[in-house]
Amino acid sequence: MKTRGACHKSMICGVALLLCTSAANLHGQATSGNGETSCFAIHVRLNGKLVDGPQTVTFKTKTTEKAVSLEGGCFRVPPDVLNEKSVDVLFQVARNKIYLSSILAGFFAGPWDIDLEDKRFGRDVVLPKNARTREVCAVIFHVGEPETSLMKTGCRTPL
Repeated sequence: MKTRGACHKSMICGVALLLCTSAANLHGQATSGNGETSCFAIHVRLNGKLVDGPQTVTFKTKTTEKAVSLEGGCFRVPPDVLNEKSVDVLFQVARNKIYLSSILAGFFAGPWDIDLEDKRFGRDVVLPKNARTREVCAVIFHVGEPETSLMKTGCRTPL
């Protein structure tokens, strides 16, 4: 059992290192070379089934909050939000309030897939000890290679 725990810890450390190095390169990718704002889409699955994504997303920085509506299948990120190192992202979907904290601005350069589960995630998602499945968001950012996966605990609350 000790070997499994050590392996699990080193796997978490490896994922964290990969996330940090990938994210460091993303900060500059959020805007295109011609100054256009970034546009991204959010796809949500609840209990393995695709549900309607959010219609409005709120970006929260240390100084401001800005709500943006879905336009043409994506959310246009305001330029001042892209200049932040990280941003909190809030939205509502399938009778749930989602609060993703400290999202790096570079992740706004491509689509997101968010998995929510009421009872149990698949084997590919390992929850931290004492995490409640109903409060966890498994997020895949389709930006760069390889894609970046992130699991946030406490990000989901029922409406």
